[in-house]
Amino acid sequence: MKRKADVILLMILLFVSLPSFGQKTEHFYNVDQEIRIEGKIQKIVMEPRYKDNSPFLIVTLEEKDTKKLYTVEISPVGFFDQDFHKGEHLIVTGSLTSSGEKKMNIIAREVQSKGETFILRDKHGFPTWRGGKGLMGRKGKRKGKRF
Repeated sequence: MKRKADVILLMILLFVSLPSFGQKTEHFYNVDQEIRIEGKIQKIVMEPRYKDNSPFLIVTLEEKDTKKLYTVEISPVGFFDQDFHKGEHLIVTGSLTSSGEKKMNIIAREVQSKGETFILRDKHGFPTWRGGKGLMGRKGKRKGKRF
């Protein structure tokens, strides 16, 4: 009788856990995990990140000092109107969403390139492409800050 109850419990646990098996964990902007890195672009891709949304501009950035590679999620492709090129220098401020020996992921809040600063998220991490507070959904709000 005890064995039968154990089997039933195991089946229930498997049934409950199956819907999430193999799915990517969702990441979100965490202001407590914010970092700033500087480096050169190694790779540029456009890939789907969120269900039913346009592809995102993703860059692989090699940090200047440590040579670590970071995958940086910039914004939906249609929102960002700046061209990036392999080898270009960037400064990124964003939330570190995962870290490991081989893979570091960042959700960008601000990107500095060619003397311009592009604000992609507000100071709380809310995307400006969704009409964040005071931004009225404008494309890539810019500041004239030089680096």
